[in-house]
Order: sequence, then structure tokens, then C-alpha cells
Amino acid sequence: MDSAFQGFTADSFLFFEELAKNNQKAWFDANRARYDQYVVGAFRSLLEALTPALLKLNPHFEVGGKTNGSFSRINRDIRFAKDKSPYKSNFYLFAYDNRHDRGHGGRLYVGLSADCTTVGFNIYGAWRGPKGALETVFRKRVGEERKAFDSLLTRVVRAGRYETYWHREERGDWAQHTGMPRRDEDWQTLQAWVVRKVFLPNARGLATPGFAKIIEGIFRDLYPLLIFTSAASPKWKAELKKALR
Repeated sequence: MDSAFQGFTADSFLFFEELAKNNQKAWFDANRARYDQYVVGAFRSLLEALTPALLKLNPHFEVGGKTNGSFSRINRDIRFAKDKSPYKSNFYLFAYDNRHDRGHGGRLYVGLSADCTTVGFNIYGAWRGPKGALETVFRKRVGEERKAFDSLLTRVVRAGRYETYWHREERGDWAQHTGMPRRDEDWQTLQAWVVRKVFLPNARGLATPGFAKIIEGIFRDLYPLLIFTSAASPKWKAELKKALR
């Protein structure tokens, strides 16, 4: 089997489409070869194709290809879930600073589901344990460097090339809001922020090796958001300036 990235083909989407109708261990075991080839195999070859560009952006990006590191898990934790289906309906590649764990700060990502491929940036707050970059870096920086942040939003997000949304727990529910926060209070209380581009299964170039280059371009666009939200170094402004060139 060719190990070079060939894009996300119809077989990749079909696997998740059929998994949604047959989310049980017996079906998954019978179709594991398809999962290994069209999902895991595609993502591993994609990571290999992206690695030089990722390390050029940040030499500390995790590119080791481990589950719960570069890649998400397909198995769900069903211990406390009402839905006891054993497998997730999506799969992700993450690029994050490996000097922290994956959930600490902002991440660049590629996601695949039955409906689409998504490429973007996200940052989530900490649910348990020590506070992450959203609480310790991003919120403070938005308050202290609002002019720089607004300029960054205008250049990267408001140009209309990406969709964005954010989450916050409200009255015990995880509420999603389309667009960007409109008030300073919202930036200070949001618990997740996502900026992404969505590719439908028939999108031009998606099922070709050249899709890796498209992802590289999106990652270059969105990497400044990761620096602003998550880089704790005193030299973060210099890093941001370099990323925006």
C-alpha cells in the first residue's frame, strides 16, 4: 500500500457513515482493516507530509504520531455517558506544543467525520486539574493587548475565509455561539474557541495529495492565533511578528 498521503477519499467518509449505523464492537472488528487504511493510514501519511512545515512553524510541535498525542482515540469513554456507543464519529490530527500536554493550550487540527473534513485552530479551557493557557495566558492577554488582538482578528478571522464559534457553560448546559464574542465579558468567560475551514466530501482537491499543501497554508494562517492565546514566553510578541510575515 502506498504510504504517501493521497487525500481524504470517499472510502474515508464512507467508513464513518457506516459506523454511524453500526456502532458496535462486532462491526468495528470486522471493518478494522478499512479503519486502519482509510482513516488511521490516511492521517499517518498526512502527518508525515505535514511534519516539515509544522516543525518550521514551531520546532516544539508534537509530530510523534501517537494516539492521545498527535491523534485522537476512536474509542469513547462510556463510563459516565448516556450514549453507550463504543466508538466516536470522528478522528483528529493535532499539532500542539509538546512542552505541555495536548489540552494545555491552543492547537492546530485536522478533523474527519462522515459529513466533512475540518481544518483549523482551537483552544479549550481546563475541566479538571491545573488551569491551562486559556485561563492563564489568553484571558489576561486579551485584556492587556486588546489593540493587538483586534488587529489579529481583522487580519486572520474577519477576512471571511474562516468560520468561527465559541462555547461556554450556561445554566448547566454547554452552549455554542456562532461567530466571535461581541463583548469583553464573553472573551473573558468563554471556555472554548474554534476557528476553522470546512471541506465537504466533494470539495475540490480534498481527495488528492495536494490537500496537504492546502492544510499547510491554513496552518500558517492560523498559527498566530496559537501564539497569542498560548505562548507564555516573554518573547511572544517577536514570535507573533515573525509568524505574521
